[in-house]
Formats: sequence, C-alpha cells, structure tokens
Amino acid sequence: MGGRSRGSTYAGPLLALLAGAALISGCGTGRPSSTSAWQSASDRVLGTAISGLGTARIAVEQERRNGVFHTYAVVTATDAIETTGKEISSYQVAQPPDALHSANAAVGDALDEATSLLVEVRVTLASPGLTAESASRLVKRIDALRDKLDKLDKAVEKSPQSVGSR
Repeated sequence: MGGRSRGSTYAGPLLALLAGAALISGCGTGRPSSTSAWQSASDRVLGTAISGLGTARIAVEQERRNGVFHTYAVVTATDAIETTGKEISSYQVAQPPDALHSANAAVGDALDEATSLLVEVRVTLASPGLTAESASRLVKRIDALRDKLDKLDKAVEKSPQSVGSR
C-alpha cells in the first residue's frame, strides 16, 4: 500500500465522475437560472438563514437562563453558522436570471447580514460575560432580522422584479 489509504485509490476517478456529472447537468456553465428556479433557491436559502437565526436565538435564551451548558450553547451557535453558511455558499455560486441581478444582490446582502449576526452571536456566547442586557439586545436584533428575511422571502415569491429596486 505504500502509505496510501485504500480510499484514496478511488478519489481520482470519483472526482472525475462528479466533475463530469456537474458539466452534464449544467452546473458551472454560467447560464442564468430561470426565474422560478431562482425563486425556489432564494426561498430555500432565506428559510435556512431564518432557521439558523432561530437556532441562535434559542442558544442565547438558554444561555441567559443557564438552561444549557455553556459549551452546548457555543456549539449550537457554531452549527447554525456552518449549516447556514453551506446553503449560502451554494446559493451564491448560482447565476441569477439576467433581469434579477439587483434582486439577487438584495438577497445576498441580507444573507451577509444574517451570517454576520450569527457570527456575532457565537462570539458573544463563546466569550464569558453574556449578560441579561446583551442577551436581550441580541434577541431583539435576531427577531428584527428574521422579520426582515421573512418579508424579503415573501417579496421574492410574489414579485421578484421588485426586490432590490430602489
């Protein structure tokens, strides 16, 4: 075996197969998605961000109430970042329809805001000293951003051309 693990024997052909499948399916071609596909992807990613913020809210509330071990709250917030981040990364590489570039940018900006707040929650939880006041501030910000994302999601579904227009 010469120091190579048995699984690495299959890595090259597996990667080639996956790359071929991606090309056949149109991934990475730079072609714009349809409006309905963009709406569906936007709905999914916004829902994931709303869910991630909800998870972070629970972690903050439980930490404030001493209802969970400190480490559990931090891990929960970290998991929310990772899950949300994976969905956002997948969303951001897709090509939006030509007529929806500003809508896509508005969704992207909102997702960036959600990611930043999730990271702030985790950092605050990981640092000793979450107070009732700082927890209350975080919960209010989380709730406000979840409302904003929900309204954005509804606009994406109802009238995507109006999203991001000034």
